[in-house]
Amino acid sequence: MGSKMGIVSKRRCFAILLVFLGFLIRHRSSAEKVLFVPAIDAPSDSHWFTQANIGRALVEKGHSVTVVISEDMYTAKKRRAEWSDFQFETFQDGGTQARLKEHQNHMLSMAEELSQQKFREVFTAASEGAKQYCSLLLGNSNLVDRLRASQYSVVISDPFFPCGAILSAHLDTRVPHIAVIHADPNFLDTKAAGVPLPLSYVPFIITDFTDEMTFVQRLQNVVLCTLLHMMARRDVSSNYDELVRKYFGEEETIQSVTSRTDLWLYYRTDNVLDFPRPSMPNMVQVGGLNVRAAAPLAKDMEAFVHSAGDDGVIVVSFGSMVRTMSTGRKEAFAAAFARIRQKVVWRYVGEKPTGLGNNTKLLAWLPQNDLLAHPKTRAFITHAGSNGMYEALHHGVPMVCLPLFGDQPANAARVVARGLGVMLDFSTVTAEQLYQAILHVVTNNSYQETAARLSRLHRDQPQSPMERAVWWIEYVIKHGRLTHLRARAVELPWYQYYLLDVAVFLFGVCSAVLGTVWCSCSFICGKIFCKSGNSRHLEICK
Repeated sequence: MGSKMGIVSKRRCFAILLVFLGFLIRHRSSAEKVLFVPAIDAPSDSHWFTQANIGRALVEKGHSVTVVISEDMYTAKKRRAEWSDFQFETFQDGGTQARLKEHQNHMLSMAEELSQQKFREVFTAASEGAKQYCSLLLGNSNLVDRLRASQYSVVISDPFFPCGAILSAHLDTRVPHIAVIHADPNFLDTKAAGVPLPLSYVPFIITDFTDEMTFVQRLQNVVLCTLLHMMARRDVSSNYDELVRKYFGEEETIQSVTSRTDLWLYYRTDNVLDFPRPSMPNMVQVGGLNVRAAAPLAKDMEAFVHSAGDDGVIVVSFGSMVRTMSTGRKEAFAAAFARIRQKVVWRYVGEKPTGLGNNTKLLAWLPQNDLLAHPKTRAFITHAGSNGMYEALHHGVPMVCLPLFGDQPANAARVVARGLGVMLDFSTVTAEQLYQAILHVVTNNSYQETAARLSRLHRDQPQSPMERAVWWIEYVIKHGRLTHLRARAVELPWYQYYLLDVAVFLFGVCSAVLGTVWCSCSFICGKIFCKSGNSRHLEICK
């Protein structure tokens, strides 16, 4: 009896082993090579972290992820240490990365006083460095040959750095290209996707307008959008068209290369927080992509949060966008926090404010997502960056927004319009205004109720944003170029897109018909008058 049981047990183990091996074989057979071309030092690391998180999700699904980066000593070493499950292809950038990093740090050090105009000047200067970086990347024949030989199934890039689209086309036009996009500062995406942009109710990304605009706001929206689109496209064309012609085709431009993109993954927008607007089948919203399940807080942090009692805690973070604060500003913040009943966890780097209250804890880094998920968190004070905004939305935390530049005013406007928080001017806010805003958000139940309702809406999806992004990437890998999802508008000349040729034709037909009717009526009337015998009419007939 014992021997029979042993044989059955062995057979069962063998069957389980076969099933497991079969699973591994199937899993391995589905593995594909994915190439990432990240943006070169965007204004913060959030662009890279978004792509890296997608890459890690793909690795967990069995795919192989390769990232193209500079051989810059700091960057390459750091990326390899933090993301050991990726492969890296590197090249020499002639110090471009280091210079851009220095330029970026200078920008962040003065972010507090950075106006939109100054931000554009800084961005333009950074664009020149990015062009040099791109030229060195594309011109490295050894790197390009290695990438081409690897035969990647898909290339994923960030339109913040247009070089990714050029590299994708240069490697192989048959390989699909996916854009993981926060926002395109070159404004190539709308034309590349062929999506309409009705400025009557779609606010421009750098404004704090909503979808309900006054006449003056609509006028500003049209003027700003038109002028900045023209300027940005002129600048990006002057920077990259020459590279496109050199490495892809004489008749091509950066706009035409970008229009090859098969899929657009927008991680700044979603259907809950964003205003409704036209879209295309190959434009997928994955707002909240970086939100993850909350982890338990460290013991000292948990003790601090628990000590707040029923009053709860306020989380304060401006991400990496504000490295330092002026003395007046940090003292105003400290004074406002000292007056509230809640405990405050403040991500802060620099000299400790003299007016800091006993209820405030300063940290150079904080577990923002885990704190926002904590049941004792009552509000989030933020610059309205996309990642923090979606973490607060996901966990149902009201916000006090103090936007600085870029898309942050637009993000804050969405928060206010949805009843999820309030907005203050970072450059002029006083301690009293900040205190009153915090008090208003914390004591007014409508903000907490709205935050809870929007959180439920955001969570109630058939797939999480990350699962949706991975599903679409695998869909592209499986089926290749998604030409059936691309709008024909991408290929139409502007006069056909706006139906100007049809309008001219109809105007000509209407003019011909009206002219014929007019001439016919004039001829008939003339004949009638001539037959009437009136002397004056006879004079006219002669």
